[in-house]
Amino acid sequence: MRFLNFIAAVSLSAVCLTAEAQISELTEDEVTTLQQAIQHYHNNAPDLSIGLFEKLLVKHPDNYLVNYEYCLPKMQKQQFGEVVKITKKLEKSPYVEPMLFQLQGNAYDYMGKRKAAVASYDKGIKRFPKSGCLYMEKGNIRLMEKDPDAALVLYEKAFEVEPAYPSPYYRAAALFLSSQEPVWGLIYGEAFLLLEKGARNVAMQKAMVNKLDNSFELKDDTFRIQMSRNVIQMSGLQLKIPFPIIYELAVSKSKAVDDMKAGKRTTVTVYDLMEMRKAVALTYKEEWKEKNPNYLFDYQNMLIEGGYFEAYTMYIFKDVFEKEYNEYASKQENKEVLDALKVWMRQHPFSPDENQFIKRNDLVL
Repeated sequence: MRFLNFIAAVSLSAVCLTAEAQISELTEDEVTTLQQAIQHYHNNAPDLSIGLFEKLLVKHPDNYLVNYEYCLPKMQKQQFGEVVKITKKLEKSPYVEPMLFQLQGNAYDYMGKRKAAVASYDKGIKRFPKSGCLYMEKGNIRLMEKDPDAALVLYEKAFEVEPAYPSPYYRAAALFLSSQEPVWGLIYGEAFLLLEKGARNVAMQKAMVNKLDNSFELKDDTFRIQMSRNVIQMSGLQLKIPFPIIYELAVSKSKAVDDMKAGKRTTVTVYDLMEMRKAVALTYKEEWKEKNPNYLFDYQNMLIEGGYFEAYTMYIFKDVFEKEYNEYASKQENKEVLDALKVWMRQHPFSPDENQFIKRNDLVL
């Protein structure tokens, strides 16, 4: 599964990188051949793909794009040594891009040479220090070596240097959602939902809702929230409160928790999800924005102020709450709000950058 995801992630499809300059070297018929070769490996037919690439390489042995794409069906064929050889040759190309080192490192990884893989990623980082994919791949290695803390540091470094790159948010969220400290999983997970659509988006929705369902307990008429195992600490004369506790306190004051207590239920509805996140966003705006700025909460408050937060929650969690979403969207007034939301989101895309970012931190009160 990891390999198939890798192919999807690094495929250039003849439109990325410095493709225009490289395609200009090809005739119209050769461009068609290139596109056919790419389609074959997407259709899991690497032999057909390799044959077409080799035909192109006879006339264009040094074309960066053709050589790079040629490596992908080679990966499907598990010809990792050949991929390393080709990528090492391509390192000298003026068209080289970070994904070349990602490809090379992954080939080493599949060969069981993790040190060599990390060396390839580091080589890429030295040339492209703002490349999130390379930090993420180093994190993947650390995770496979059963060091999730080190992996998390690298995933967070990945979206620090490349804030709009979705995959490290997914990886970091998955780690937190599988832990006893799910709060940052909910935050990173929502950032991911805004940045990427597709199968992983649905999986993340499910993981977030499942974790929330497991964060509430009703026992002997006592309703408990368990979103944090942190403790409040003193640092000199300052009170240091871990952010997950602050988040949990904001959730505990939400209308959703009152409704769950009254109904003696622990399963979260889409309306609970909306009210919990809304309570956190508003508490952030009122109490801790200055000390702990967070672009996701800023974005949520823009949606609240615009009157879109309910529609937004329905929209981004529609695959988990499909029935509720369809019932909501079937009403004309809600459909109009959803349509307006989509226009608003096109005009105000979620676009984290070096000035608008999401950073894990504790609060000092």
